[in-house]
Amino acid sequence: MNILMVGPGSNEKGGMATVISNFKQYFNEPEVHLFFLDSWTKSKKWRTEYLAYVRIRKMIHTKQIDLVHFHVAQKGSFFRKALLAKLVPKNCRVIFHMHASQFDLFYKQSSKLAKWWIRRTLNRLDGVVALSENWAAFYENLTSARVSVIPNAVKIPEKTLFNPEALNIITLGRVGKRKGSFDLLEIAKKIYPFFPKVRFILYGDGELEEISKKIREEKIQNVSLGGWILAEEQERVLQNAILHFLPSYSEGLPMAILETMGAGIPNLTTKVGGIPEVIRSGENSLLVLPGDLDEMLEKLLFFLSVPRLQNDLSQEARLTVQKDFSIGSYHAKWVSLYQKTLNDKNPD
Repeated sequence: MNILMVGPGSNEKGGMATVISNFKQYFNEPEVHLFFLDSWTKSKKWRTEYLAYVRIRKMIHTKQIDLVHFHVAQKGSFFRKALLAKLVPKNCRVIFHMHASQFDLFYKQSSKLAKWWIRRTLNRLDGVVALSENWAAFYENLTSARVSVIPNAVKIPEKTLFNPEALNIITLGRVGKRKGSFDLLEIAKKIYPFFPKVRFILYGDGELEEISKKIREEKIQNVSLGGWILAEEQERVLQNAILHFLPSYSEGLPMAILETMGAGIPNLTTKVGGIPEVIRSGENSLLVLPGDLDEMLEKLLFFLSVPRLQNDLSQEARLTVQKDFSIGSYHAKWVSLYQKTLNDKNPD
């Protein structure tokens, strides 16, 4: 079985690139051969996109591809993959793997013509894969194509990285309004009088200038920007973290949450997207409503005040990811889906 995977370069920033990188590094299913085609890179954006359109049919032919697995978000990502999908020969199956955090908003704000084209594109697929039951229900209202659910998964460290003496509260990934970064600044200001040694560090890219300006103007002493960290730096960062704080307003299923939980770092995050399907609040991490600063402050103060809670959440967070979100079982789910999709094509 030959599969062509199309998406951003695996060395790019973001959760979708991390998923593709994990396929490249850890996929080890002997009956499936993976091939990769970059559709976007930051440094050579237009050239990469052009070459994707030029190369896709040739790769399908020369590699005898059975199924094309597109990694898709919203806006430009969706339109690029929709056009590429039209170049796939009819005898080859096509799956859209939906990573989008705001596809509902993207669809709602689209014109009538764009909505028609989005639905038409999805209806012509052999399958749509959502990251959670919540997102699957949304896509089922848009398309007649079969919708499956395969949550994200991560490579789990051999041992926990949780350090009960750590004093850093971290955020990994994008920085900005959608991620609740400005809410984090408000919480940091309120935490400072109670825990002056605790530091909030935002690792990632995005709206850094706006965040940095607010930190300076309001003289927020306990928040800093750590920049984008490479994979080899992540272990060091996690070893110095007591909590991962992600007060997002919309999400798919963040890799940052699974990566930190798998390392034994508890999370304080919001009830959006697929997150509530991973986190049982008070058992393996903490959940709040997006934008509810009072609840965030209350739960964070309680967390920092009770070491027993920190340890219990750490252990349960790691166990959750080991049981339900490990790379091995994740790849087995994909093999099963590939086989089912191809068998539907060839029932004999």
